[in-house]
Amino acid sequence: MEYQHTKKLDRHKMISSEMTVKSGIEALCPDALLDAQAFEPCGYSMNAIAGASYTTIHITPESGSSYASFETNRKLGAAKLIPQVLKTFRPKRFVMTLMADELGLMDYENPLKMSTINVDAKNKMIFKRNSLASIQVEDDCCCMMGNWNMVPTR
Repeated sequence: MEYQHTKKLDRHKMISSEMTVKSGIEALCPDALLDAQAFEPCGYSMNAIAGASYTTIHITPESGSSYASFETNRKLGAAKLIPQVLKTFRPKRFVMTLMADELGLMDYENPLKMSTINVDAKNKMIFKRNSLASIQVEDDCCCMMGNWNMVPTR
């Protein structure tokens, strides 16, 4: 019985790893230690650690309302990272949230300032920001959210 359980876990780990590579998620976390889990009947979660940085991804594909989240504290420029994430997941719309203290906002490139995100002009994958909101959470912590929709192609 234990052998079958181990065999099932090995197969599950292989499927999880294969999903990570084939989907392009692995490329979002270069040089990181990854722990990926595929779920039955559907779903996927991944945690990655690289030094002091983390990345976590959760995907829940459902008919009518699929959900994918990407969270990180990496200090990779938003102009490079966000198009990579969008190209990997290919959403029709997305919400981006940024939480930072005032010093962090001055030190970091604020991706919410981008009104247009040109992921892939050749394949007409361009997003326009529809809304932007901000709230002061604590004395020095700000939460900002933006909503983007893919620009329809002709």
